[in-house]
Amino acid sequence: MKFSHKNRKIGYTYGSLSGVYSFRGEKSIAFESKLERDLLSLLEFDDSIIDVTEQPFTIEYENQNGRLVTYTPDFLIEFKTPLTTCSYSTYRKSLLVEVKPDDILKKKFFDLKPKFKTGMRFAKANDMVFKIFSESRIRTPKLKNLQMIARYKRYEYSHDEERQILEHLKNIGHTRLDHLLCFLYVTEEQRSIALGQIWQLVWNKKIGCDLTLPLNLQTIVWLKIDETYEEGVFNDRF
Repeated sequence: MKFSHKNRKIGYTYGSLSGVYSFRGEKSIAFESKLERDLLSLLEFDDSIIDVTEQPFTIEYENQNGRLVTYTPDFLIEFKTPLTTCSYSTYRKSLLVEVKPDDILKKKFFDLKPKFKTGMRFAKANDMVFKIFSESRIRTPKLKNLQMIARYKRYEYSHDEERQILEHLKNIGHTRLDHLLCFLYVTEEQRSIALGQIWQLVWNKKIGCDLTLPLNLQTIVWLKIDETYEEGVFNDRF
């Protein structure tokens, strides 16, 4: 097998969506489909990830007919060390990713299998892990939650209100969202504004909650302190 860096140009994909994703405001990452864009949304929020590169290299290999063909994985994901308890940190090594919709995997898996096997061999030879990401891995409740709270990330809120919310959470520990709002605010208008500010604080990782569950007024929230504290949050029942 031979490989070269970024030999394939990303462009329009029929029946899909292509574009450029602003990753943490630090770099632009090209994507070829909505599914790839959704994956980037998940990766951006994960603090265990330090970098993502689209179509990092093209691998040349010999197919069953003896012809030289190429395969270009979709993304290379690199992680912090040591590991954290964030969502993708179970992969200790750099992650080589292929993104494919479920229907394509079902219809064309036999044709795609040689490329996937090439990706697995290449990853193993280069101390990486190869994974295929379809809708079931990407379009999770967590993605839906992140898309919802992302709407609040650029809103302007009161710094005094932020201090009040964070100070209260510091004093009481973890609590239900409706309890927090009722304790701090009197009117429905105040609570509605504060709710948007809380979602912004979740996006900015100043407030924690379990993003794998549906977000609502019964959601448990807490002040982001450290991961050891967060691991014990779900032991209590309300």
